[in-house]
Amino acid sequence: ATGLSTNSMVAEDYSFTLRVIGTRGEAFVHNFVKPHEDDRLTLHTEDGTTVEHHGTRESYTYQLEAFADHVLHGKPVPLDTADAVANMALIDDAYRAAGMQPR
Repeated sequence: ATGLSTNSMVAEDYSFTLRVIGTRGEAFVHNFVKPHEDDRLTLHTEDGTTVEHHGTRESYTYQLEAFADHVLHGKPVPLDTADAVANMALIDDAYRAAGMQPR
């Protein structure tokens, strides 16, 4: 499958879409950063188009729940420090690709 994420934080209305194209069809997430504004996942296959709704909770509520479950109940967090370091490396690469210095 091939994926494309289109994002804009410059426009008046932020845009965060994700399109994945595979051999059997295509999946399009209308707003993966702000599902509380648009929670649709549209699937296009040879059988037709299906629209799924995955809930309009703000994405930060999932992070807060994971943190609370860890603190209150000792449940493991879904990501560790290695994930955080890898994420920061990607952010640094994005800055460099934009001609900026990492912060």
